[in-house]
Amino acid sequence: MYYKIGVDVGGTNTDAVLVSHDNNILAKTKQTTTLDVSSGIENAIKQVLLDSNVPKEDIKYIMLGTTHCTNALVERKELNKIGAIRIGLPASSAIPTMTDFPEDLKLILGRHLYMVHGGYEFDGRLISPLEEDEVKACLLKMKGDIESLAITGIFSKTIPDQELQVAVWAKEVLGDAVRTSCSHQLGGLGLLERENAAILNAALQGVALKMVRAFKDTVQRLGFSSQLFIGQNDGTLMSLDQAQDFPVLTISSGPTNSIRGAGALSKVANGIVIDVGGTTSDGGVLVNFFPRESTQAAQIGGVLTNFRMPDVVAVGIGGGTIIRFKDKTCQLGPDSVGYRLKEKAVAFKGDTLTISDFFLANNQLEINGSIEKTAITEKIEQISGLHFSEALALVKYQIQLSIEKLVDKLKTDSKEIPVIACGGGAFLLPKKIEGASNVIFPEHLEVANAFGACIAQISSEDELIVNTLQCDEKQELERLLTNVGSELLKNGASEDSISILVKESIPLAYLPGAVKLKVKLCGDLID
Repeated sequence: MYYKIGVDVGGTNTDAVLVSHDNNILAKTKQTTTLDVSSGIENAIKQVLLDSNVPKEDIKYIMLGTTHCTNALVERKELNKIGAIRIGLPASSAIPTMTDFPEDLKLILGRHLYMVHGGYEFDGRLISPLEEDEVKACLLKMKGDIESLAITGIFSKTIPDQELQVAVWAKEVLGDAVRTSCSHQLGGLGLLERENAAILNAALQGVALKMVRAFKDTVQRLGFSSQLFIGQNDGTLMSLDQAQDFPVLTISSGPTNSIRGAGALSKVANGIVIDVGGTTSDGGVLVNFFPRESTQAAQIGGVLTNFRMPDVVAVGIGGGTIIRFKDKTCQLGPDSVGYRLKEKAVAFKGDTLTISDFFLANNQLEINGSIEKTAITEKIEQISGLHFSEALALVKYQIQLSIEKLVDKLKTDSKEIPVIACGGGAFLLPKKIEGASNVIFPEHLEVANAFGACIAQISSEDELIVNTLQCDEKQELERLLTNVGSELLKNGASEDSISILVKESIPLAYLPGAVKLKVKLCGDLID
């Protein structure tokens, strides 16, 4: 028998679970996220080991879900100095690189942006050949001034050889220390959004390197010899090497872990999951135990991209949401005290009224260190100018409205479906929600995110565009399926567990004979 540990690092808490090989939770913990992150992870792992009495040598896998990359991008911190090369002249010069980036991000990243001749039509016809001297001249201008390079070619999703050739030349000119980020490995068809994804990926590679090193060092310091994985935003795992190469794919992995974890804990395959934290409630849709992928271009840190993202909608309702009263009406948020709940909230002798204060006063929540219930009630009445029961009814009504709007946004038809609650703030969700067949509060819901990371499988996916006037669509789809399956086995999946998540052919409008083929497989880690 072997065991697994799943860790999820959030802005407020670092959660961990220790589970058996058949995914039964044996120990769980919520620890405060630390400034250096590593010690919070260490504390969480130590605690679940202590609570379960499982020997370290029996822990075969440790999985980490983290918001490192999301936070770095939102906060504009620790981003790599990047260069970008677009392969596409003379066809693609009308819209400059990084045109739609926010100005502050453009100032940080936009020093070395170049365009060179090259690119393909959708069916593989050459726009213009790649010129070695032209590319190397651009690389020499960047030498010594960049840490990673984003490479994007027109229709490189069809034929990636020009991007790969530029990556080879980049190693020759810039050295092995400069990482490359090729757009065909990240985004969809659209040139600008795919280029944006490659640039963001390049900018995050330094953050990912530090994250991976910290994770490795923490695990080694604790004396484990386990295999390590990072959660990605489709509900599956990636190796540490993959995480360093494609850090942008970890963005939104937190809500994804919660969606997967909530589905497994409740044993509900299809429904809506609402993960309530300290600041927001994140809603996502479960489809056959996996998060529904967004069909729209995703905005990440203010940048439009087209790499895969879970369809997640957030509202400003959480345990730390600030409540304001005026003329017998109440307003929830959108601001929150977040991780400072125990110093700011009324229940902890602070002067800020939060959602948690109401639920503590109403005996629906217990938090160590809070003052007496009667004292909280008195303070609420003093601030709101209302009797406690009246103020509580207003708060619950506003929560009900916000959550029902969230559910309505996520539904695709009028049919009622289950809603599954999870997260540390799940106590505030109504027991009945308009549009929901029922509201489920599964056991261990507060650590659904860490459990989701722990039960995750590994996956592999690929897509390409074919011209059906020149080749057989069925044969190309089978070839793609074989290639993706081989890659999955190479990454460590057990052969008998492989299943097809996506296998689709989509005709492309306005391009006669053009069809996009997409395949995605997943499988369990080898026992």
